[in-house]
Order: sequence, then structure tokens, then C-alpha cells
Amino acid sequence: MFSPTTTKTQRPGRRRGFFLVLVLLVVVVATLSVYSFTGVMVAYDDAAYLSGDLVRARVAADSGAEAIRLILSQPRMMRDDMGGVYNNPNLFQAIAVSDQDPANVCDFSVPAPDLNENGMLSGIRFGLQDESARLNLNTLTVLDENSEGLMAALSLLSDPDSADVLPESIATALLLALPGMTEEIADSIMDWLDADDEVRPYGAELEYYSGLPTPYEPTNGPINSVEELLLVSGMTPTLLFGADTNRNGVLDPDEQQRFNVTVDTPGALGLAAYFTIHGQEANKQRDGTFRVNINADDLEILYEDLTEVLGDDVYASFICAYRMSGAPSTSLAGAALPDAANAAPDDQPANDGGVWTADLLENFDLSAGGSVEFTQVLDLIDATVTVGGGDDAVTYRSPFDLLTAGIYLPLIMDKLVTGDTPAMPGRINVNECPAELLYGIPFLTEEQVGMILEARGTETDDENRFYETWLMVEGIVTLAEMRNLVPLLTGGGDVYRAQIVGYFESTGLAHRQEVIIDATTVNPKIVSYRDLSHLGRAFDVSVLGIRNTAAVSGDEPAASQ
Repeated sequence: MFSPTTTKTQRPGRRRGFFLVLVLLVVVVATLSVYSFTGVMVAYDDAAYLSGDLVRARVAADSGAEAIRLILSQPRMMRDDMGGVYNNPNLFQAIAVSDQDPANVCDFSVPAPDLNENGMLSGIRFGLQDESARLNLNTLTVLDENSEGLMAALSLLSDPDSADVLPESIATALLLALPGMTEEIADSIMDWLDADDEVRPYGAELEYYSGLPTPYEPTNGPINSVEELLLVSGMTPTLLFGADTNRNGVLDPDEQQRFNVTVDTPGALGLAAYFTIHGQEANKQRDGTFRVNINADDLEILYEDLTEVLGDDVYASFICAYRMSGAPSTSLAGAALPDAANAAPDDQPANDGGVWTADLLENFDLSAGGSVEFTQVLDLIDATVTVGGGDDAVTYRSPFDLLTAGIYLPLIMDKLVTGDTPAMPGRINVNECPAELLYGIPFLTEEQVGMILEARGTETDDENRFYETWLMVEGIVTLAEMRNLVPLLTGGGDVYRAQIVGYFESTGLAHRQEVIIDATTVNPKIVSYRDLSHLGRAFDVSVLGIRNTAAVSGDEPAASQ
């Protein structure tokens, strides 16, 4: 048994130990609180820097869009002097938006899908995508409505034995040439676009869509986006977008493995890679000025304008005379140009009055106006003009001779046009479109498409390549075939798609967007904007471009460039 004295001396000792433990607990809690607060503050600090970097990446991408608008505001001739917009790393790869910290460089790049030697989508380049290299869906109904006359012309040029297999519609033929396309889907697309409710043989109209579990109505008119095709009967996301899940226009290794496809698999990128709703071209010369309408009403003003832009009185006078009493010639319409198309032949075919001369225009009263109109610029080739009447009538041959077309075609295709329409929609860029679109054009045989693809792979500085008529100049098609192809083909459009990636070289943080810019007007405007950042950067930083290699490798920062 303990004594009272012993009990009194032990109890205060226990109280002192308790307070010591309590103080230690308070210190620990306070320390943890400070540590937690510090961690939160560091996290907020990192988040603030991350948010700032994300804003910088987005601003870099936006700056890329504005830079592209500035480039496209320049005339096509000036753009070509800068290296062009198709594949130009100097303008579109690893471009710094401003002076910045050399250890934390933020650039923008504009990668785009490229074509291989067979005209198939493969690999990447750095430049813009011409929307005219795609099939403009909203012009298919126009092609369909005018197919009867065009297909009738084609039947006259075709082998009689193969006339029974010609497609009924050019629009349907273009659709069916695409990988994965079926007659059911092609007809359903046309039914979705046309204004009537009449069902095509394999298509679907209002009756079908109104009977679905979630009913809706077809547009029966122009569509607002390619994605709208997902509403069309038979269309699936896999068919429309293929294996390209991140929408970067190329097949990445993980996409190839996931979908068990290769870069050579037809349709691996989906039908969306071949479609657009924006393709069109401005009626402007390469220097940016407007072309001369050779169907203008006032022939006196027309003569002055033609003399100025063509720099040749003979050319100008013949065009005006044709408007008064001209007639197209079909004598050589089915003939292909010889290999030496740029050389004038020694033995030109004889004609009643010889070749037209400028002084013959004195026989016409230009103030009376013209009664004949051109359907296309190619009407000038081998046309004739008759001077006088009755027994005194004399017919003169056009100075635009088929055999020398390679000399003057770049001039008249650049300077002249047959209407006042500011822009022409829907024609296909023969220089940049995938091979599948060329195979879908009924006026071209497989052999001719092969020749076009082979010719496209050959570098040349021939000005004829700027225009669709180079097919005729290089002997791939005849004049008659070229006349049928002119409503379908062009040498280049004026609406461009750009996939812009703003990114940091050191961290890889990025913002990705896709814009479509209409350059048919004086001030190019963005007609479509899409934020693709949720799909990832989609390109390795080393592919996008690295300017500051020292900072990326962890060495001392390099000097600012």
C-alpha cells in the first residue's frame, strides 16, 4: 500500500508528461497543416502555369490561323514565289509566334495528309489542304441534274460495246468510286441531298426516316457539315471516319494495330477524307485581278479589256468577231495533241479565208452587240468566223489553233472567263485530289488516270500545270474529252483546310484546331472552326518540328532565334 506522500509526488509527474504529448501532437498537426497548405499552394501554382501554357498554346494555334489568312490574302502568283502552300515547311512547320523564353519555346505547325506516287492518301507534309481536292457534296445534285446531257456526250465518245455499262449519273459514279461505298449508301446520300421525296432504286426518303424509333426528316437540300451524313441510311461512324480516330488525316501505328489496317488499306481513313461542303474557286487571275468575261454585253468595252489583258490585237479582235458571227469547229475535236504541242506545225490545214487577222474586225459593228455566246473558253480553239454574206462570205480560222494550244492556253485560261459569277463551286482539283476521285470521273479511263498520276509525280515548271487543260496539252485527253471535263475539273481552288497545332517544344503541351478558310474574297475568312484538342496532339513533337534542340534535350537554353 502506497503512502499519501508517495501519491502526491507521482500525480504531478503524470500531468507534466500528458502536456508534453499534447504539445507534440499540436506541433505535428500544425506541421502537417503547413505541409498540406504548401502542397496545395504548389499545386495551384503548377495549375496556374499549366493554364497559362494552355492559353499560350491556343494563342499560338490562333496566330497560325491568322498567319494563314494573311498568306492567302496574297495573290496566287505571290504565294508561289514564297514556295506555295501545298508543302512549304518554311511557312508551316515550327513557326514561333513571337520572341519568347528560349527554354520554353511555343510554336505552331500545320501538318496535312500527303499523297503517295499512286495518288493514295499516305504520310504527311506541311501546308494547306485545298478543299477542291475533295468532292463537294452540295454540288452533287447539280451534277445529277445535268448528267443527261453530259452522259449523252460521253456515249458518243465511248466504245459502242461499252455504252450499256455507262453510269446514269456522274454524281453517283463519283460516289461509287470511293472505297467502302455501296449503291445503297450512294443513292441514300443523293436522296438526302435532292429536293424531292422520290426514292431512288437503292435509296431512302422521308417514309424510311419517319419510321425509325427516333424519327427525323432528311435535309432535302444542302448540308451544313460532312458529319451530317451519319444521319443517312446505311452510313456508320466507322465507314465515315475509318480508323482515323484522332482525326489527324493519317494512320498512326496504334490506329493500325487497333483496327487491323495498314496505310495501303482502301478506305482506312474513312469517307470523310474525300468529302467537303466548301470547295470552290475564285474567278480571278493569278495576279489577283478579276478575269475578263468574254460574254460581256458591250463588245466595244470588251475589245479594250481583251487588248489590255491579252496584249494581242489578233486575239482580242477574233473573240469579239466570234461573238457576232462565230461558230465552234469540230474538225479536230476528237484529236489528241501531238507530243510537240508547243511547236507550230509547218503545214497548217487550209481554210477558205486563212487565219484571222486583226484588221478583219473592221467588217463588224461592235456597237450592235453580240448574238453568239461562249459556253467555255475552249470554244475558241479551232473556231471560225464568217465575214460577209451570201456568195461573198469568207470564213476565217481561229488564231487559237489546237496544235499550238500549249503556247496560248496558260494565257487565256488565266485571263478569260465566260460569266460574272465571283466563284465557281464544286470542281475537283486534278493536281491534288486522291486517285479515287479521278477513277470516279466517267470521262476518264483507267489508263488515262494512270497517265495523270504518273505525270503528277514529275516536277515541271510548265505554266500549263496551273490549269486543268494541261491534260490536253500533254496528250492525255482529246479536245472533245477536255471540253466535257472542264465542268468537273480545275487546276486549283481557293478554299483551304488547315490543321494547326500550337505546342511547346520542351513539354509537348499542345492545342490542336482545324479551320477552313475561304480565300475567294479579298479578305479571307474562316468559315469553319473545330477544336480538336480533346483528341490529343496527334503528332509527335519531333514530327511537328523542334527549333530549340538544346532546351528539349535538357542542356543549357539555346539562344533565341
